[in-house]
Amino acid sequence: MSNIFKTLATADRRIWHLCTFLIVSILLLNPLGLPLAVGEEVIKTYGIVNNLKPGDIVLINYDIAAYGWDELKGQCLSVVPHIMEKPGVKVLFMTNMDQGIIFIEQTFQTMGKLMPGKTGAPWYVLNDKKYLEDWVILGYFPGQETPFAALAADFRKNAGDKDWYGNQIGGWLNQIGLNSAKDIDLLVSFDCTSGASWFARHFYLPNGTPIIAGEIGVNVPTSLTNYNAGLYKGLIKSTRGAAEYQFLSGYRGKALVSMDAYSAIHIFLILIAVVGNIGYFGWERKAMEVKK
Repeated sequence: MSNIFKTLATADRRIWHLCTFLIVSILLLNPLGLPLAVGEEVIKTYGIVNNLKPGDIVLINYDIAAYGWDELKGQCLSVVPHIMEKPGVKVLFMTNMDQGIIFIEQTFQTMGKLMPGKTGAPWYVLNDKKYLEDWVILGYFPGQETPFAALAADFRKNAGDKDWYGNQIGGWLNQIGLNSAKDIDLLVSFDCTSGASWFARHFYLPNGTPIIAGEIGVNVPTSLTNYNAGLYKGLIKSTRGAAEYQFLSGYRGKALVSMDAYSAIHIFLILIAVVGNIGYFGWERKAMEVKK
């Protein structure tokens, strides 16, 4: 029996690394569909999007840089198409990050199709919504919090009459009835930094505009505090939150697939801890006492 304990205590750590690699690889390639509990924050977020009505105006901010795209991609590729499927809803995209336009375009390139006779961004159709008819890309707004304050103070003046690509959008803004920040019915921010909190200060507090915050992992504790305080009406927490939203919305993707590997690795880590403790108390501690 002591030999078994010794084997458990002295097992080569590379075995555990190899097992981890195999478990993750197998489950990413062949997901099992393990049970996934959906949190209250994502249920509320899904409900907010699902209840959008014809004529509602949604402003979506991509506070995203390359380092956070893999973590936020699952949120973008499920929330955006869900919004775009709502009849009569008009959508505007902006970014406060110099790389953000890249990821807005990637979202539509991945999930949309080109409008007839058009080539390249931004001329995509997603869920029957066409560019310059149902949605526009306002562009890049530098200055961190400053543009959020400026847009809230005078949206039409500071948004301008042209989109990121130089197309005239003044008539389109008039057509949808967007004159000031008060006309926006929902704000969504996918955040590497603080986009949702800036929306909260300059849009929610003075106007009561509801905010959905999609956050990378390091932002979750602060964002959860803001959510609990009522500053955010919806919250999606990192890859796990994206998987939950994909499960509810039906826009399945890699975030949901990855949850099998997440769950299995957590179970495996518990198993390793149990094995290590059995080996320690069954052989290693006794061996150390004998040496003394």
